[in-house]
Amino acid sequence: MPLTNPMPTETGAGIQDIHRQAKLLGHVAAVDAASFTLAVDPSLARDTALSDFFRIGATIKLPIADDQLFGVVRKVTAGQSGAMQLTVDLLGQYSDKRFSRGVRSFPLPGNPAYAATQADLEKIYAPRDEGAVRIGTVHPSGTIPASLLVEKLLSKHFAVLGSTGTGKSSTVSLMIHRLVEKCPAAHIVILDPHNEYARAFSANGVHFSTDNLKLPYWLMNFEEHIEVFVGRDTSNRQAEVDILKRCLLNARKISGPNYSVSKVTVDTPIPYKLTDLLKLIDEELGSFDKAEDVRPFLRLKNKIEELRSDQRFAFMFSGMLMQDNLTELVSQLLRFPVDGRPVTTLDLSGVPSDIVDVVVSLLSRLVFDFAMWSRRHASATPILLVCEEAHRYVPHASSDTRIQAARKSLERIAKEGRKYGVSLGLVSQRPSDLSEAVLSQCGTIVSMRMNNEKDRNYVADAMPEGGESFLASLPSLQNRECVIAGEGVGCPIRVGLDFLDEHRRPASNDPEFHESWRQDIDCLEELVNDSIRTWRRGVR
Repeated sequence: MPLTNPMPTETGAGIQDIHRQAKLLGHVAAVDAASFTLAVDPSLARDTALSDFFRIGATIKLPIADDQLFGVVRKVTAGQSGAMQLTVDLLGQYSDKRFSRGVRSFPLPGNPAYAATQADLEKIYAPRDEGAVRIGTVHPSGTIPASLLVEKLLSKHFAVLGSTGTGKSSTVSLMIHRLVEKCPAAHIVILDPHNEYARAFSANGVHFSTDNLKLPYWLMNFEEHIEVFVGRDTSNRQAEVDILKRCLLNARKISGPNYSVSKVTVDTPIPYKLTDLLKLIDEELGSFDKAEDVRPFLRLKNKIEELRSDQRFAFMFSGMLMQDNLTELVSQLLRFPVDGRPVTTLDLSGVPSDIVDVVVSLLSRLVFDFAMWSRRHASATPILLVCEEAHRYVPHASSDTRIQAARKSLERIAKEGRKYGVSLGLVSQRPSDLSEAVLSQCGTIVSMRMNNEKDRNYVADAMPEGGESFLASLPSLQNRECVIAGEGVGCPIRVGLDFLDEHRRPASNDPEFHESWRQDIDCLEELVNDSIRTWRRGVR
């Protein structure tokens, strides 16, 4: 018979647990601000019926007056004569029929500690909340639902982090499917650099690529114009920037007769003609009183003409994109109206690497600016922007990036998006390469398996609260497992993620070497010829 002690009967507004026999595990030996040490009696340590409660990850409870404290076992140490010591990280406190993070009443040495019952686990990890969505089950129970608090998850941004192949894309798909099921009129935009998500949201989303996306060049602000037309490593660069600024401003004024000329700036999203811009550069080039050398004019003019003639950039620099289609573009990308398809997937794999950073900057800035200018409208609605491979667009400050348009746009959303109803979701396999300024703004961190110590340290620094036991488990997480901490959950939890149907998962399966190499395939000549044709056309 396992040794059991009844929990003390609690009175007042406290917790009533008189109908269960809670298993006594030991007594508190030492306490600090974030954890306590539990001394386990040798007779209890040898009880095989209690062995599961002494393992790393087990949940412990301590009655303190009318409240209950809860903690998770982080470390197990063997003592003398069969005794055992558990190091337990404090999770939070259950008081007035509600669990909250943080501890108001700390235990004292000698306080008894008990194994958390199924009912205890449910009130900690699965609180009844209308604004919660289930994504899996709490480890190690396998039965208690693990839920995300939608409002807190989205209002304070989130990040999904983990090594390659751990299931980040599937986790993101699961989260978004659950959000859409709960909120069918959502507005979600996914920046997809590898074209993984089109299949996952074929039934409830719209897909854009360079084949059907018309992203007009005139939407770029001045900094983005510089990055595309001038570049980063150009000799005599400042002269080209000065020329571009003067000519761009005049081109916008010429093409925007319906706007007050005094209010038009180089950043104002007014359509202008590339031919007007080239004409203005030519006029300055032919002027006798110009202060600059001829070469900056010629370089700038040649770059613009090159972009106009290169078919890879047609989705952005086609002559047909001079028309003012901003209303149509915003409506399509941000899903106004939703029409049963609240998710937009933007395939960036076909965007030339020369301008992919600018395209990400433009799209993210479009989301932010529209949200900002629409806040005064009674029908304004929040928007979620999910950025895959986020370390490519918001790199760490130590990266050699003199101009980083996308980084500035996404950092602005991270810092100010909450005010205007823009939520940011970052997905990355290299947290250490991410901007600390952006990662620190993510209120909820979903961490999958990580083997790199440097990455784990960045996750530890970004975690909204402690929980060393959860961080220590990151290298040993299995696929479809994660640790979630922050505002989106009641307390840090380890989660076994729900299974997602094949047609709702992203197309991110890796090629299988073993099966592919076991026998030769037919039509090799057709494979090579077809691949080269599509390669040359630039169509994936």
